[in-house]
Amino acid sequence: MSLYGVLRSGVSGMNAQSNKLGTVAENIQNSSTTGYKRASTEFSSLILPSSEGNYNSGSVTSRVRYTIADQGPIAYTTSGSDLAISGNGFFVVTDPSGSPYLTRAGNFVKDGRTGNLINAAGFTLMGYKLGANAVDPSLNSLDGVEPVNMASFGMQATGSTAGTFKGNLPFGQSIAVATGIPTPPTVAPPVSGSTRFEAPAVSRGAQIAFSVGGGADQFFPITTQKTPAEVATAINAAVTAGTLSGVNATTNAAGDLILTSSVSPTTTSVTGSFTSVSKASSLQVYDKVGNPIKIDIALSKIDADTWTISVFNGSDPASPLTGTTAMELNFDANGKLMGSGVLGFNIPGGEAFSLDMAGMTQLAGEYNVTGSSNGNAPSAVKDVEFAADGTIYAVYEDGTRVGAYRIPLATVPSPDNLSPRAGNVYETTAASGGYQVGFPEMSGFGSIASGALEGSNVDIGTELTAMIEAQTSYTANSKVFQTGSELLDVLMNLKR
Repeated sequence: MSLYGVLRSGVSGMNAQSNKLGTVAENIQNSSTTGYKRASTEFSSLILPSSEGNYNSGSVTSRVRYTIADQGPIAYTTSGSDLAISGNGFFVVTDPSGSPYLTRAGNFVKDGRTGNLINAAGFTLMGYKLGANAVDPSLNSLDGVEPVNMASFGMQATGSTAGTFKGNLPFGQSIAVATGIPTPPTVAPPVSGSTRFEAPAVSRGAQIAFSVGGGADQFFPITTQKTPAEVATAINAAVTAGTLSGVNATTNAAGDLILTSSVSPTTTSVTGSFTSVSKASSLQVYDKVGNPIKIDIALSKIDADTWTISVFNGSDPASPLTGTTAMELNFDANGKLMGSGVLGFNIPGGEAFSLDMAGMTQLAGEYNVTGSSNGNAPSAVKDVEFAADGTIYAVYEDGTRVGAYRIPLATVPSPDNLSPRAGNVYETTAASGGYQVGFPEMSGFGSIASGALEGSNVDIGTELTAMIEAQTSYTANSKVFQTGSELLDVLMNLKR
């Protein structure tokens, strides 16, 4: 081993320890940086071939390794847009030029200029937009992601498309069918005449409905008032021009309610029925622009295990509902509904609406029903919520929660081989492998905590220990260099 080899070995050792001190310094200065991942220096030896009587000194090389896959501690904050990942995965962000990166730094805020969510380093959070224009995510690419824009959460109204109506219909409810006494018409054709119906079971405050033969059945919800004369007035107000050729409601001297019909069917007789409503409820829905519409629901028991349900436009009888507005509900011996129990009708000025009654029963209990529907009136956004599965909800003033975006998580086969870039972000390399994209709480991916941040995975005590070790090793290597230099001085002095 030559003296020059001693010098080179000393220099190599000092360079290696300098690199270690550099990573220690970087770790310490980023010990409070959100989502920072610790760097460490690993050493390997370089040994040159030596002869039996002559040793060739080698050197040492250093390599920086990042512990990117190690979870940092999670601390809770007061900002709902602060996001922390618990488990595997990275947020997908882009720089101002649109280049994609991965990061664990979730300290996002709304950019006042663009409305996008950006973190402290200025990178924009990316997500998949939900709703009518939603796209299916790719499993191995970032196609379809777009900036999460908070400015898009404006006032909106959503038309109702689906609802539920469930509960119990009392098994002991009496069958609410009153018989009519038909009277043949006096002239034909056209057919005209009158039919008197008696419904002694109708009580004040109940809802009643009637139908007239000769064509499609027409149903009119009438709420009884104080006298039959007031009921007659309500019936006349409910009949719209063009629905029937003529229906008039009057009372006679005895105070009876008289329904008179003048229709033009091909038959020579007029028949009718007068059925009281057993139970009634209502449900509020919304049209396309958010106008509330009251849907009246009338329920009549017509057999031991059969009820009829009819729906009406309670807000505007002049604009009747279309589609299937009536159906039978059949129950088995155990009081469970048979069939799908779905009633489909169209809301005036709105969407096709599906009313699901699968939860209806007929048991020995009281009449007890509940109903709900989607849709909402025009409302402004008052808050934004971030769910653990990555869904971003716009919370409106009326309490409605609408999913606007869903944040994906991305990972790679070897996270520690990602290449760090300024701003606490990473990009893929050949050693790290390509993107694997999924959603939080899916298999292989962590969950998102709102109002929390992942801290640095740096431990100050460990770094101070490493710094002392590097300092000691550097000093020792400098002594090797110093000793080699002194020996060279001795060699040079031999000439004198």
